[in-house]
Amino acid sequence: CFLLGLGIMGVAFKALGGKGAGKLFAITDNPITGLMVGVLATVLVQSSSTSTSIVVGLVGAEQLSVHNAIPIIMGANVGTSVTSTIVSMGHLGERLELERAFSGATVHDMFNMLAVIVLLPLEVIVAAFAGHGGPIYWLSKVVAEAMLGGSWAEATFTSPTTAMVEPLANAIIYKSKYVIKALSMGPPAKVSIS
Repeated sequence: CFLLGLGIMGVAFKALGGKGAGKLFAITDNPITGLMVGVLATVLVQSSSTSTSIVVGLVGAEQLSVHNAIPIIMGANVGTSVTSTIVSMGHLGERLELERAFSGATVHDMFNMLAVIVLLPLEVIVAAFAGHGGPIYWLSKVVAEAMLGGSWAEATFTSPTTAMVEPLANAIIYKSKYVIKALSMGPPAKVSIS
């Protein structure tokens, strides 16, 4: 069910992309904005897995670049800290349990925040000098190339999961390139007959 949902989401992002949905994510060119988008999305859905899956779907549908996705995923990690703090508040009735739970949540919060405080500026500074991406970007590229056995441009790995999920996802939502193109053109202009 989860994989089917992700498949449908990927098809929907591709369909929406033709209408310019990718422009909605143009604000993520600023890494701090991307970080805040990740935090907000994760806090709203109370699941870093969900918000990260959405970001992965957007990258796969080429609506968001890997470079812009990195701060959003970092923000998802910070946003999940809010969830752990909320869960720790479930122990309000027992003082000792609350103290232990809140301490564990605080350690989780500090680990995620310190990782972002160290890695995000490093990513931004190195990307500014390199011109394309920082260490996390290049690490992800190396791992992807190692897993796929070639460059990103030559990636042709066919996932068995995709083979199972795609027919079901296409039965639910089908993207037609002709409809997408027509939507991107907007409504037809009025023609007056004189």
